[in-house]
Amino acid sequence: MMTPWELFDLESAVDARGIKRRYAQLLKQYRPDDDPLAFQRLRDAYEYALEWVGRDQGEGTPEQAAERGIATAVEDHPPLMRTGEQMEQQPSTEEMQVRALPDTCVSLDEALLRARKMQMEEVLQLELLCRCQLPGDRAVEFLRWAKDHLGWLTPWQPDYLPQANMAQLAQRLFEHELSELWQALPAASESELYQRIRDLASQKWMQPLELNGQLQKALIPLLEEYPGGSSDLLGRLSQLFGWSESDGYLPCDADDWEYLVRHYAYTGMWRELQRQLSLPSPLQPKERACWFLLKPMGDGERRKMADCFEAADWAACDYLAREIEERQPYIPERAGVSYFANWRQWRPQEWGGWATLYAFLIVFLVLSVDQAISERWIAKQGLTQGLLLAGVASVMMMLVLHYLWRGWSGLARSLSRLDVWISRFLVPPSLLERGSGLLIVRHVLPALAFAVLVGSWARHLSPGWALAQGAAILAVSLYFLARVTQGASPYAWLVLIRRSLPSLDIYKPILFWILIIVGSVLLSRLIGPDATQSRTLRSEPFNVCARPTHAQQIMDCERAAQMVREALQRRD
Repeated sequence: MMTPWELFDLESAVDARGIKRRYAQLLKQYRPDDDPLAFQRLRDAYEYALEWVGRDQGEGTPEQAAERGIATAVEDHPPLMRTGEQMEQQPSTEEMQVRALPDTCVSLDEALLRARKMQMEEVLQLELLCRCQLPGDRAVEFLRWAKDHLGWLTPWQPDYLPQANMAQLAQRLFEHELSELWQALPAASESELYQRIRDLASQKWMQPLELNGQLQKALIPLLEEYPGGSSDLLGRLSQLFGWSESDGYLPCDADDWEYLVRHYAYTGMWRELQRQLSLPSPLQPKERACWFLLKPMGDGERRKMADCFEAADWAACDYLAREIEERQPYIPERAGVSYFANWRQWRPQEWGGWATLYAFLIVFLVLSVDQAISERWIAKQGLTQGLLLAGVASVMMMLVLHYLWRGWSGLARSLSRLDVWISRFLVPPSLLERGSGLLIVRHVLPALAFAVLVGSWARHLSPGWALAQGAAILAVSLYFLARVTQGASPYAWLVLIRRSLPSLDIYKPILFWILIIVGSVLLSRLIGPDATQSRTLRSEPFNVCARPTHAQQIMDCERAAQMVREALQRRD
């Protein structure tokens, strides 16, 4: 049989403080919820060891005291509870009857009533004191009853009860209450645990500072192991005991308190995430953010969910991601889910305005080139009018394409799952990005339609050049869409140019003088002598042939006269 000293790995001369310290260490190994039998053996050994130290016997060894058991303890305790005069006298028959009342009566209430009728309440209380010091749950029942009905462990207890023994009983009751808290810890709800702690702390026998301080210190390891706690529970307990980090009044050191605060923040957040993940469907932005970041789902389903997100949903994703990545990085592992770290790629980028601008420039360039190579148009209207018409046509086309794009985007959103499934076979994985990148229905088909339309508008190009132009427009459009869907800036080339320039302050004077020179040239062309002569020649075309000034004009006039005569002859 293993003795208490062997179980506690202590020497026989150790005091009560050493036993309690070792018991607190072993209590973390033999938890009541993990191994109740081992915990009960540990508790019995602890009570036997304290019983031996409390009796302070000088004869025998601790091992012999443990083997004597309860029977020896019953014989040893009564003499300690009596005065010297009582020790010299043999107990009378009435005293023997009173001492047997706890066993012969139905309840302790009846035993107390009969003892009072016999005017021997003191004998009964001393007997109860002896029994309360024995090991076992029955002794704890006696102690609790005496606390509630006789005022034990309070300033109102009878004077004939030895203070040293009552202090030991208070310590024993405290440890028993703490043990019951540990046993109820796994199944207790947050409100139940707080209620039990508050009831224990508010009892009169727990008001002494020593016991109250022991309770507060003992709650720290208990709270660290509690699986259902939250920051709200810690705040209520802080208000109950007056814990304050700013005032420096804490039941433990600052590092342990900081760990406990972080632990409860993590626990509360984990419970809230578990509740949100178990919902049949998310309704609030924070619930949708929890689903999007933590719930396992397919790429098509995630694409469809991201398409329905609004600004509040993305803000909730930002907040939850910061909590997970910075404060609670181990929440996903504890929750049994995987954190979707690449969620930011699914956020829609603001590139629609730049896409419209680039499309306008492409259309304007194509139409301008088409007009420039049309000699017939230049001969009739001039290049300036052709460029102006190309610009107006480009603006009108952009308006039409803008509304067509909006309608197509709504259709593509409704086909998100099908779009992701098709793109998985036709788009490289590096561009697809699991559905957040380039998609066939949403991006490739509109780019192809745009290239075909713009290529067909160039009517003065040969078929080969028109095909090459359409292919180039398609390649440029797909490159732009692939970049912006992967999070690249739509105006990255402007940023690159800006970074390559050391400073714009150097070029400001140069640009200013270039503008002055160009403006002066244009102004001279508009109001100068050459411009006046050109306008005169255009307004009076027949004056030139009336007064030719050089040989070329004479030849041109004769050729024109010949053409007029031939036309008149054909008419006749």
